[in-house]
Amino acid sequence: MLKTRIITAVIGIPILLGGLYLGGNYWRGVVILLAGAALLEYTAMMRRQGFKPIVIPACLITLLLLFRVELEQHLAGLFLAGWLLMIMFMVIKYPRFNFSDLAMSFFGAFYSGYLFSYALAAPELQGAFLYVLLSLILTWASDVGGYLFGISWGKHKLSPQLSPGKTWEGAIGALILTIIAAVSFKYIFGMEYLNLFYTILLGVCASGAAQLGDLLESALKRYFGVKDSGNLIPGHGGVLDRFDSLMLVLPTVYYLLVLFA
Repeated sequence: MLKTRIITAVIGIPILLGGLYLGGNYWRGVVILLAGAALLEYTAMMRRQGFKPIVIPACLITLLLLFRVELEQHLAGLFLAGWLLMIMFMVIKYPRFNFSDLAMSFFGAFYSGYLFSYALAAPELQGAFLYVLLSLILTWASDVGGYLFGISWGKHKLSPQLSPGKTWEGAIGALILTIIAAVSFKYIFGMEYLNLFYTILLGVCASGAAQLGDLLESALKRYFGVKDSGNLIPGHGGVLDRFDSLMLVLPTVYYLLVLFA
């Protein structure tokens, strides 16, 4: 399993960073694939528990939210149209679809489309490449710090009902390594508009968001009764398993950079 995870990382990370570096349609394509896979994994988990996802309107809403920056002037009307379409599906095909299916389908579209949209909102910031790269590095630092501290010193359970493997010691390790990564990134890439206090605060908030995103996905898997969200990424499970933390780190880092800059 470890060998598979390493091989996948060696192949996948350069593809991810390459798409980010090339930017434009290359990066859009990567983000569309990630958001689409996340939504499909979510709807598959819904079916496992007997729910019936309203797929077509959910895909439409996901795309609208994903490109909300480009569609800014028309977003409200298009979003309403997508929402009405989802309601229409439920009403016309009731009781095949019910209100639980409607609410869960909408959440899946919002979860996938809105959170991943921050990977495409980067052009609003100076240094868009650095913003997404920083989000990735802080996410990875939080994951690695949590894992290393957890297996070395973890004793006190953080949330045993959601994720029995998570410990308070791991959470502290995630926080420490994320702060170190944020400070290192600042000095390596010369982000002069971030003073040391803001950089530490950025690391704290990013680690909190990463751990919250991980626990949220654990809650989803517990609710739907699955071990992994999918099997698209060998050794890592699905897209939601691998990118759950990043999905909350992206908007957190975005708004903090907007505030600090």
